[in-house]
Order: sequence, then C-alpha cells, then structure tokens
Amino acid sequence: MVTKTTGIRAFLHRCCSDPSALIASFEAVHRLETLHADQTLCSANEEADCIWIVEDGQLKVLAGDSVVWRGPGEIVGEMAFLRGRPGEAPLRGNKVVAACRTRVWRVDRATLDGLEPGIRALWYETVARVLVAKLDEASEMRATQARDLAEGDRIIGRLVCAEGVQATSAILFNGAERIRPVKTKAVIWFSDLSGFSAHSEGKDPAEVGEFLRSLTDPQVEEILRAKGQVDKHMGDAVMAFWLCNDDDRLNKGLAQATRAALEAARRVSEVADASGLPIGIRIGLHAGEVSVGDFGGGDRIAFTLVGQPVNEAARYEQWRPETGQPTGRVRVSDRVYAGLPEDVRSSFQPTAVRFADKHGRPFVAFLSSI
Repeated sequence: MVTKTTGIRAFLHRCCSDPSALIASFEAVHRLETLHADQTLCSANEEADCIWIVEDGQLKVLAGDSVVWRGPGEIVGEMAFLRGRPGEAPLRGNKVVAACRTRVWRVDRATLDGLEPGIRALWYETVARVLVAKLDEASEMRATQARDLAEGDRIIGRLVCAEGVQATSAILFNGAERIRPVKTKAVIWFSDLSGFSAHSEGKDPAEVGEFLRSLTDPQVEEILRAKGQVDKHMGDAVMAFWLCNDDDRLNKGLAQATRAALEAARRVSEVADASGLPIGIRIGLHAGEVSVGDFGGGDRIAFTLVGQPVNEAARYEQWRPETGQPTGRVRVSDRVYAGLPEDVRSSFQPTAVRFADKHGRPFVAFLSSI
C-alpha cells in the first residue's frame, strides 16, 4: 500500500500542503515498478504519459553531456508531463536510466484525470512547488556559474590583455584549439624605466616590487583610461597597444595613446622625483599594420601583436640621444606625429631627430618637450 512506502510519503510530506489527502487518494494505486541496474525508465522523444516518484534506489537523468541524479522521495518526468501544446502529446526531453536496482511509483495521466477535482488541484499544486524549487535551484546554479565565469575572466585579465581574455575564454569554454590571427592597424606603445635596474641591485625583493608597482601603475592606469590594452610587462618595461580597424579609429587611437604617454611620463617622473632617485622613463609610440592573435607555442597561449611596426615601436623607446641632443621622455614616430591634432603636437619639439638602428635602417622621431 502507498501508506507503507517511504519514498512517496517523503515526497508528499516535503512538497504537498496536505499530504494525507493525496496518500489516501493513491491508496488504491498499485503501480510500484522495479528496475534493474542500467534498465531504461524512459527515452527522449517518447510520449510523456506519466510521472514517477522514486521509492528507493537511484536514477540517472541523461541531460546532454551532464547527468542529474534522482533518489528516494524525488519526482521524475514532471516537466515533460506538463510540456506540450493543447491537443498535442508532450514528449520526453531526456533519457532516464536506473543506476542500480530501483523502485519507482508510476502515476499515470489517466489516474490523475480520474481524481476528484479538489484532489487533482492539490496534486498539480504539489508538482508546481517542485518545479518552482527546481527553477530556484537552476537560477542559483546559473548565478554561481556567472560569478565563476566573471571571476575567471578577472583572473585571466590579470595575465593577458582584454583581447586575450576573449581568446583564452574561447579556448577554455568553447573548446577552440587556437585563435586565428587577423590583420589590423594598431598603435603600439613600448616603455622602459632608466636607472631602475641599478637601483634594484642588492635590494629586498619585496621592496623592489612595491617601488616598481608605484612606477608601473601610472602607466597602466593612463593606458586603460585611454582605451588601450596592456600586452605584457617585461621586467620594468611595458608593451601596450590600441587596435584600430579603420583610419578614423587609427587617428583617434594616435591621439589617445599620445596623450596617455605624456600624462604617464609626467606621473612617473613625479614618483621618481619624490623618491630622490635618478630614475627616468622612455616611451616610444609607432603605428602600422600588425597581426594580432595567439602566437604561442606548444600548449602555451601568447596572445600578442607581431609585425614590423612592433619591432620599430621598440626602436623609438630604445633610442639613446648623443651628447647635446634633446632626450624627450615620449618619442613618437613621424607616422604618429603626422596624425596628431595640433593641441597634442604642441607638446613635442617641432624639429625631428633622425637615427638608425643596428641594421642601418633610418628612423625619424619627434620628441616630447618634457
């Protein structure tokens, strides 16, 4: 008899507002089914003409690539039972299999249709309570997953640039092997601190790290404020970029990057002056067409820019003036200078300097007045 069972009584006492009424109504229903291990209870796309309540044992609901477990006192198949349009038979969405010897109470649609209206309403109210509880659980799971994803992006964002977060997420969550590189225009930033390595010699590592952060934070803050992306930190050097898909964005990126460089140089110099140490900063800016994407090797992701403009941008930062030549904390290429608005150009010396790299290739640079 139903009154002697444990699973169905546990279900009704947990979910029904008047469990004794339903137990009494089901006393004449003897539909306790026994399944052996791995036996199928139902398959996807078959007609959902009943609901089951687990008496003992355990069921596996095969929901795509995941498995949901249902044990004693839990209901199975209620969503499919209530699914479907008027006049159409609802269909099962998932396959359900017994994980071990399992007994289930089968509640047929015909049985429910034959109940007195008040009792039938009580039954559907009970099922509704279960559905609300499952929806609440699912909502909490989605919220937890969203928090986990956001935290994952935040952690990944500490290791790679914003574009790299998207690439890394595609690999982690979408199963992509790698991100195909694409061609685009970019403004490239290289900066380095002069005198920092000499100052760090023999110092406590924690002290060195804190002081370096005080000199690097202003650069990163100005880059991000100007909508740029930090590509990587290389000791006391920083590489950053602005991706510009068209000429209008390139012109905007040139101004943004240069303003950020001028302000970062000013702020870093203030920190260095306050420390009383002879530490300076050099920032080189250049622009051109680059390839952007995952250029790592093996299993290591290295989302970055490659191309001749990247190498050339580093040359502007690395240039050392000869005795008597102006220095300029910010050095921009002639290509960058040509695209700057007049109010930004006014921060630079009007006469360009010319130099060559170790391969003899000529470079033209405009130096900031500070």
